[in-house]
Amino acid sequence: MPELGEGRGSSVHVWHVPADLLPISPTEIERWSVDAPGGRHWILSERPFPDGILDSIDSAVDVVIWGPERMGRWIGEAVLSGDLVAHSPYSQSGLDAEHGAHTPPARESLGQRRTLRPLVDLDSWLVQRGWEGVNTTPVLLYAKLWLVSGSLVGPDDEREWGAWQVLEDPWSSSLAIYDSDEELSYPPRLRAVGPSEGSWTDMWDFPPELLRLLDSRKQGEPDSDEGPVSSVMLEWWRFDPETAELSESPVTIPGWIIDVEGAPTQILHGRNGRRYEYE
Repeated sequence: MPELGEGRGSSVHVWHVPADLLPISPTEIERWSVDAPGGRHWILSERPFPDGILDSIDSAVDVVIWGPERMGRWIGEAVLSGDLVAHSPYSQSGLDAEHGAHTPPARESLGQRRTLRPLVDLDSWLVQRGWEGVNTTPVLLYAKLWLVSGSLVGPDDEREWGAWQVLEDPWSSSLAIYDSDEELSYPPRLRAVGPSEGSWTDMWDFPPELLRLLDSRKQGEPDSDEGPVSSVMLEWWRFDPETAELSESPVTIPGWIIDVEGAPTQILHGRNGRRYEYE
């Protein structure tokens, strides 16, 4: 709790205000402060409250209050950074009723869409730019996971079947081999944001960037068995698009909506640290 200082060894009283129809009133806060012990207090409120609600409290009581929006941002950012693990139970019957006849794959129906872990430390990123006080909202950025299978063709027309997982990141307009070790174990339930129109790649056209990922170099046969030294050449095995089978599934990338006063709202990519327009 940076707002309450860094007093080592001193305790912080944490209070929770459950959700209700009405906001917290100054009268309620005054009544609470009469009985509150001295020291530092952190109030987590699911009810909104007016500005200046703490103005009437005695200065001997050090209080910080968070409303629903601040709590939501903090929880979302903690889950994305891995500091907090969130996992909720589910009802299979409820899921069936919600999705009806068109039930997505099991991982998706359980609210566990594949989500990559962030590589950007948001706090450090903001400090480097002098933006410690800007408003940030954690979100998920839509991407695609492609399963590509087909034949690699060697220099002598020999063939070898292979399968690859390819990540399509429409924000950076890039393709990369997908690494499942980079997934979050418990993806957060956050709002997902799509890229601008026309950002997706037509994978069925097999763009050069995709073929570069699929092509492979393999060791060929030694040039000669005579003499003490023989050389082995690396040979290109090229992917044959005519044998290809493709399927896609959703995957998300962590990110944040960045609101800087006087500047257009942008999205911070949680993997490459770049900013993109938020439409």
